Amino acid sequence: MSEDPKITEKSENKEIVNTVENKRVPVPEKPWDEARVVVFLIGICLLIEGLLIFYQAGSSQVLVASVTGLGGLVMMLMAWLLPFDIEQLEEVDEEIIEEKETKAISEEKKVKLTQEVKSEQQTTAPPETKKAETKEEVTEKKNLETKKEDSSATSEKAETESKPEPELSWFQRLTNGLAKTRTGFIGKLKKLVLGSTKIDDDLIDEIEETLFEADVGVKTTEEVLNNLRKKVEEEDIKDSKLIYDDLRNQLRNKLAKYTEPPRMNPNGLTVFIIIGVNGVGKTTTIAKLANKYKKDGKKVILAAGDTFRAAAIDQIGIWGERAGVEVIRGQEGGDPGALVFDAIHAAKKREAELLIIDTAGRMHVKANLMAELNKVMKIVQKESDGGPHEIFLVLDATTGQNAVQQAKQFNEILPITGLIVTKLDGTAKGGVLFAVEEELNAPVKFIGVGEKMEDLMPFDPEKFLEALFADETDKKKESDYKVVK
Repeated sequence: MSEDPKITEKSENKEIVNTVENKRVPVPEKPWDEARVVVFLIGICLLIEGLLIFYQAGSSQVLVASVTGLGGLVMMLMAWLLPFDIEQLEEVDEEIIEEKETKAISEEKKVKLTQEVKSEQQTTAPPETKKAETKEEVTEKKNLETKKEDSSATSEKAETESKPEPELSWFQRLTNGLAKTRTGFIGKLKKLVLGSTKIDDDLIDEIEETLFEADVGVKTTEEVLNNLRKKVEEEDIKDSKLIYDDLRNQLRNKLAKYTEPPRMNPNGLTVFIIIGVNGVGKTTTIAKLANKYKKDGKKVILAAGDTFRAAAIDQIGIWGERAGVEVIRGQEGGDPGALVFDAIHAAKKREAELLIIDTAGRMHVKANLMAELNKVMKIVQKESDGGPHEIFLVLDATTGQNAVQQAKQFNEILPITGLIVTKLDGTAKGGVLFAVEEELNAPVKFIGVGEKMEDLMPFDPEKFLEALFADETDKKKESDYKVVK
């Protein structure tokens, strides 16, 4: 009969343990510690020293030599004959035994582990099948996790989309759009005036500097300060709040001086000509105007009259699709006058109520631009009923005094009837509105305070000043300001 390997191995392990338990590990009978060795060595040194004294001095120093040598001999005997610490011997013995037992137990564990591994290999399936199953399980788990993540992401997205964004009133949009100008220009002016304890020439000079920095313009600044000095002298004003209120009223009067709504043709087609240099946001402004008037219930058509700039026709076509209006376009590099002629007749045929004409903005070739715009102007006058009804100049508020210079140059080409100032949300120098109105004697009719379609609004001086001078604590104030649709 064959013996059971487990029983054999167990018996072998028992023999190993018994061997450790029965055999006494050899321990030195008298282990010398460090102190005992030192005493013994000192004794040897004293014994040798006594012998040397007797050898050198002879009988005259026999007593000293004898005492020294005897002392050394006594110390040697003490080191040799004093009893050892039995507990220490036992501790050394136990440590050696424990070390041997630990080794024996670890060997027993290794034997058991080897047996278990062998038995598992015999009972389990072949390794290749195991690996294949593992790969399939891993793939299934990954697919399940991916589905869970997709479902959770979809549910989160649905929850986010289901929550409607809070609708802002148009006055809130205006207030938010003028935040930079309010904290920059108006904030500095308010801090300067209301924080002053003395009304003198130094304060007036600092106010002048602040107005210049905000691009209010030389003409407007001089007029405002002259009126302020006159009022301070005549009324002997000492209260800084009165100065602040006077500045606010003067700026309001400046803006309200040229107020005029956009002119529309009540009996037929209204024609707007849009001019401005490239890069001021002219094309997007045209799209926003189309969106506004379409939501007002009017049928709007756009004319891609900028045939010179590369991709300008495609650009206005894209914006026309977004606004949901038709675009009359021609070939790149074609005659803009011919395109405008076709656009007017197409608008009449389709019974459109508003035609908005885009034009080129090549100020670096001023002579060609002037001839082209004059041609467009004459065609509109001839083919439309009393048109053009508005010639809007689009200006970028972030360009500051450059916008004023652009306005002067375009005013030499065409009689500008209204201004559209864009990108007011991107500048802290909103004072350019005052400067450009004074230079052209033309009203600001629309302002842009953002990039969305709804961020173009008809200009209202009262609401503009209210938003410009609004306190931060007054942000939630309701307004009857109309939203551009």
